[in-house]
Amino acid sequence: MNALEIKLPYLTFFHRPQRGYRWCSDAQRRVALSPVFETEVEFISLVLSVDYHPRGKGWLLTEVQIRQGGVWSPFFKLALYSQKINHSFPPQPHAAGQVQVDVLQAQTPAQAYRFRLTLNEEADVPGVFVCLRAAQTQPDACAAILPLGERKISVTPLSQRRLAVPETDQMRLCSPTSLTMALNAFGVPADPLQTAAAVYDDRARIYGNWTLNTAYACRLGLQACVTRFTRLSQLDPFVNKDSLVLASIAYQRGELTGAAVPHTPGHLVVVCGWQEGQVWVADPAAEQTRQVLRRYPAEEFARAWLLNKRGAAYLVRKK
Repeated sequence: MNALEIKLPYLTFFHRPQRGYRWCSDAQRRVALSPVFETEVEFISLVLSVDYHPRGKGWLLTEVQIRQGGVWSPFFKLALYSQKINHSFPPQPHAAGQVQVDVLQAQTPAQAYRFRLTLNEEADVPGVFVCLRAAQTQPDACAAILPLGERKISVTPLSQRRLAVPETDQMRLCSPTSLTMALNAFGVPADPLQTAAAVYDDRARIYGNWTLNTAYACRLGLQACVTRFTRLSQLDPFVNKDSLVLASIAYQRGELTGAAVPHTPGHLVVVCGWQEGQVWVADPAAEQTRQVLRRYPAEEFARAWLLNKRGAAYLVRKK
């Protein structure tokens, strides 16, 4: 499947390579400036992820610019991608906004964006996914309503707490462990420690940089992007044998019944399905591998994901 055969979640857009881009180049690099993209609603944050396949010493630098009240910001550096080195950039504070590792956070609502891609001669031009967060959002009374019927997708469980690394590092590996479960589910052999090494952000010193994780899935032949959901019912077309959602959740003690860990400011789980008012997940924080597959109450999970983390997720699927 390609990026446009299934409608992407709300305020997530796919931009095809080279369509309407302005190009310039020299002996070492090529620079592509996208057209201006006007948005139907104002937005206050932006995440840019790429379907990028580096070859040899190929590398890619992504930058984005936003327009607020008719005034363009400077270009903010977002990420550098290559086979061996991947990293985010410092905040670059400005009156328009600043970068928070993998998110451009605007100071005031923006109405348009454009991006700039800088590549060396060995890099392919990527497809670009842009995920926006609307400036005006209202609590959704129907957010916790699950899709109709029941569904459970087979995922081989992996526990980040059983990995052969120090305990302090184990609890930092939810993102590469969840991504590895998704890769394996789609027939892509992967090891969580190898995934962790590939997605490590050497500036922020984290394994959970959203765009580096999705770029790695793309490098292995899948399609992946950062997106946001507003309702559990939106999961229906994205959780099946060809597609999985990796949800970012946060909760305090007692807010998520049966949670693998008592509380967390941020954690990633694989959404595998739903049944009888509960959400099936593969939660890598479980102490034992046999405890990874579990169910969370839909209303509590919706609060932990859709409210506390604004529905942030990786969408990973077969092409």
